[in-house]
Amino acid sequence: MSGRAVCRVTLTNPNSGCVPINLFGLGAPSQEAIDYVTGTPQQRATTKLDVAGVSLRGEPFSLPAGDVSIAVGLEARKEQTDQRIGELDAAKAFKTFSFSAMSGEFSVKEAFAEVLVPIVKDLPILNDLQFNAAARISDYDTTGSIWSWKVGATNEFFPGFRGRVTQSRDIRSANLSELFTTTTTGWNNINDPAKNGALVYTLNNGGGNPNLRPETADTLTLGVTYSPPSIPGLNLSLDYYDIKIDDVITTIAPQDLVNRCYNGNLDLCSKVERDSAGNLVRTMSTYVNLAEYHTDGIDAEASYASDADLWVPGATGRVMMRLVGTWVNSLTTDDGVTKIEYVESQGYSFGLGVPKLRVNASLGWKGEVFGANLRARYISAGDYNSTVAISNNHIDAFTYVDLGLTADLAHYGANGVELYANATNLFDKDPPVGSLYSPYYDVIGRYVTVGARYRF
Repeated sequence: MSGRAVCRVTLTNPNSGCVPINLFGLGAPSQEAIDYVTGTPQQRATTKLDVAGVSLRGEPFSLPAGDVSIAVGLEARKEQTDQRIGELDAAKAFKTFSFSAMSGEFSVKEAFAEVLVPIVKDLPILNDLQFNAAARISDYDTTGSIWSWKVGATNEFFPGFRGRVTQSRDIRSANLSELFTTTTTGWNNINDPAKNGALVYTLNNGGGNPNLRPETADTLTLGVTYSPPSIPGLNLSLDYYDIKIDDVITTIAPQDLVNRCYNGNLDLCSKVERDSAGNLVRTMSTYVNLAEYHTDGIDAEASYASDADLWVPGATGRVMMRLVGTWVNSLTTDDGVTKIEYVESQGYSFGLGVPKLRVNASLGWKGEVFGANLRARYISAGDYNSTVAISNNHIDAFTYVDLGLTADLAHYGANGVELYANATNLFDKDPPVGSLYSPYYDVIGRYVTVGARYRF
């Protein structure tokens, strides 16, 4: 017994290099001990992209309504990555996060064709009717060949009022990270439905999956735009979208893994590990192909710009107004056993949840030297996580206000120089409790940026 702290590992390996740490006493711990138990995650990645292609575009013939445009082409692409990490990361020495090594490549060969055909022109209601179509075949060395296509039409019903419709089959193959990322480590708070919703701090392992299939999407969009000739500067648009994706490439959030397993998805139960007493030990949130993702909703936008003296006689500069909104009717995922609705489940960490309604409104003025822009961001009310039963689940509607100021110094001889200052979350509104990883709320609070731009 020497009274000195020692590493237990030295009992079996005296040359381990371990430095004991003593947290008590004057001057403790020593710098050597601090250096031994702390470190910096390290990663160095090299990504290489080789692309070759040839295309032919032209207007080989004409119809009474105009020229027919055609495009055809061939493309080839190869993507490679080599990601190396430090020794501590390789040993998963960090409690909450360690970088992961990754190495892999894939190549794809593609052929495509596109056509634009004017159908009718200068007739009542059919002022400019056009048909468009495209097709592409992609041959991946990882998953084989797959087709994508699009058909659509546009028309001007009367001056300034246009409509559009598109139906498409879209594809997306897994990227390098989704295919080849090695095991990652993290920790999550999970409400365990098998334990009456008890909160459990649980290890989660993620990573890539080289057996991923391409995801395929059937997309329908309908839209109209209106720019009335009698009101210069006014632009209105309204779009409806309906998107259904099969074999969605995604990571299922640890909470969702546990919920879906509890609801009877035996395939996903293989990614939820419990001990002999039924307590959560680990989740494995690697990339998978989820059966189905479906969403539909409406996007709307209105913008207007005019001289300032239209509003204030004698005023100089321009006034700009813009209103952008998104209304989501539904957003669901279906793993073949459980269908989950995510609209209004908007505070959920790493989840798919979205607010029902989001609106951004801005009012700006730009003079010869100075400019200002005031913006309001509205997020409708919802729940932190509607997929589990928890107390205090409700999140009230939020409105954030941002302010931006600019000064163009060209008037003073400094051509191309602009000073700017921006205040985001101007009134320092606190976020909902537990929304750290939600993309919809400002968790930092008010923050101000100032700077200068130079254009040449």
